[in-house]
Amino acid sequence: MTATEVDGVAVVSDEPREAPFRDNGGNTIYQPQTRVLTLANGTVVYGCQHCDYTSPNPNSIRPHLGKHTGRTRKSTATPSARDSLNLPLAELMARLDTLTAVTEDRDAWRTRALKAEKKLRQARNALVVIK
Repeated sequence: MTATEVDGVAVVSDEPREAPFRDNGGNTIYQPQTRVLTLANGTVVYGCQHCDYTSPNPNSIRPHLGKHTGRTRKSTATPSARDSLNLPLAELMARLDTLTAVTEDRDAWRTRALKAEKKLRQARNALVVIK
């Protein structure tokens, strides 16, 4: 469903766009989803094969094609983060308590690991002196 007119000007020619590169054999490669539209007034615009989206810039069509994949875009927020806006205050406070407990536990283990690494370093240094 390529556009039949652009800004009120009729499309007189609709062809696939030639890619700006060639295959290994030197043959022309076509981009069939990007259409070269020649208008009745002689101007050339580029269009999407799937809808009536057009642009004078041929490089803006390829990113637009992502809208026709049928896949949803990934969200930066996790589902639990998005859903937390709809939780009751008591549930939010319980989650905060859990987060605080996990953070304190992590910090305790980190302190313990740093002390163990220091003792290990001291033991290695003592062994080097004995040799």
